[in-house]
Amino acid sequence: MSPIKGISEIRRMPRLGKVRLGIKVEEPKKNPYPRPTDYFVLPEAVQKYLGEKPTKIPIMFPTENQNEFAPQFLKCYSFTQGMICRGDGIRATRKTDTATGDIANHTTKEWVFSEVTCDPDTCPQYMGDPERGIKPQCRRVMNLLFLIPEVPGFGVWQLDTSSFYSIVNINSCLDLIRRICGRISFIPLQLSLEPMEVTPPGIKRKTIHILFVRSEVKLADIQKLGRIPPERVLLPAIENEEEAPEDLFPPETLVEAEKNTTEPPPGEPVDEEEPAPGPADEKTPDDVVADDVPDLNTLFRICFHFWKLQPNEICRELGYKNQLDAYNAGIKPWEAFLTIKGMKKPQARSSK
Repeated sequence: MSPIKGISEIRRMPRLGKVRLGIKVEEPKKNPYPRPTDYFVLPEAVQKYLGEKPTKIPIMFPTENQNEFAPQFLKCYSFTQGMICRGDGIRATRKTDTATGDIANHTTKEWVFSEVTCDPDTCPQYMGDPERGIKPQCRRVMNLLFLIPEVPGFGVWQLDTSSFYSIVNINSCLDLIRRICGRISFIPLQLSLEPMEVTPPGIKRKTIHILFVRSEVKLADIQKLGRIPPERVLLPAIENEEEAPEDLFPPETLVEAEKNTTEPPPGEPVDEEEPAPGPADEKTPDDVVADDVPDLNTLFRICFHFWKLQPNEICRELGYKNQLDAYNAGIKPWEAFLTIKGMKKPQARSSK
């Protein structure tokens, strides 16, 4: 059975809701209009995770294709016909009134899609035409789609902006992140709304709030994130791995529990012919051979067993800042063990 052409190959990201940049204002005898805010307007279900009036949102982009998560076009809307024209500054697809040949409006009864030239500098829908009573209807629009990792739900959130400054900012930030990381998808980022002073043509200097894509991760660390496979980025990092978790049972409790155990756990047979190893059978550092240390994780466990060294302490003993530096350096676990053993041998002799 083959897929259905024109349907089976279509993929759409489920949309969970919208994040807005203003609140709707309704006044008598006026059409509703949005009033800009200096914070993100979130659905109530999201506010309990990110706050009531946040200026920053933790986000990730779900794909490398910027045309999928940040499409941007010139769009013209009408209250009765919805979107009546969409263009890229060169070509546009327009709803055309079949009776008049003009762009569809509230009097249009039948219309067809037609391909037309898109030139904002001469388009009456973009510039307006007072002599014909046409007000500007067309504007630039970016529809930004992103994941919010801290909010439940499988899908994307949408934010729309027509701000020249926000669109340029986001495109510039995305290019920079892609140059640094080699990719844009599943990199932990922040979408922020920040004040900026601007001087639009013919208007006094004023403060507006525009969008930025930021990162609170250091430049060196965000470069490393780019080398991590996207499916691993969403895994939570182990918090302060060098310290023992507070909810681990103390050793004496475990020993006491094992003494009181009369039957082995299910699925673990007891070999009665082989006695449990005693002190004389316990390995020493000199008994460890190369096959016992196949990788760095094993090295860390062995060094902790013999000398109570934490992973970062081991890395520092070997001349590295942390575990990540040691992994990136490609050190050989067996040679590293011999180095640590050589450092600790004098200490072991002096203690006897």
